[in-house]
Amino acid sequence: MDYKNIIFDMGNVLVKLDEEATMKQFAALGLGHDKAQTEHDEVADLIRGMGIGTVSNETFFDAVRRITHRDLSDHEITKAVNAMLLYVPEEKKRKLLEIRKQGYHTYLLSNTIDLHWQYCKQQLFPMGKHTVDDYFERMFLSQVMHKKKPDDEIFQTVIAETGINPEETLFIDDLKENCQAAKRQGLHTFQNKEFNDWLQLF
Repeated sequence: MDYKNIIFDMGNVLVKLDEEATMKQFAALGLGHDKAQTEHDEVADLIRGMGIGTVSNETFFDAVRRITHRDLSDHEITKAVNAMLLYVPEEKKRKLLEIRKQGYHTYLLSNTIDLHWQYCKQQLFPMGKHTVDDYFERMFLSQVMHKKKPDDEIFQTVIAETGINPEETLFIDDLKENCQAAKRQGLHTFQNKEFNDWLQLF
């Protein structure tokens, strides 16, 4: 590969997702399809706010308790939210370490909420003595940046703060609209349509 820098998305690129698992857990907590649409919309809006750091975990927990009229614990709600996060294959962890050892500059750029990030960092990314910090030079998270993909500004920020040359950079994401946004900023892109597709690049 003729690239010097590689920017990875997280969900369905590194972390296997099953969004239906979270929906089932939500239903078990009282957020099922029998609830009013306005309540579904409120939960969705809250999660979107968490994704750009404008809604705290505590605000979300309290809102779920109010909507469900149940005295749910923070842990119960967190477990439901994180049910969609299945695993990071060890093959991918080893590949990330190998890529860095080969001299590539690797970064993570993810639309994620704090509950998801903490779970991935603590439970899914560790491998032996390695932690998530060993896989990437820097991690860019939407809830910290108060920006999200596919907005142009989030890519502009990554480019500016890392000093990378877009022409020497590959961006890997599972969503077409995110790849299109990256292309607008001059980045090369690879859409990861199937979970393991990007492994063929290295």
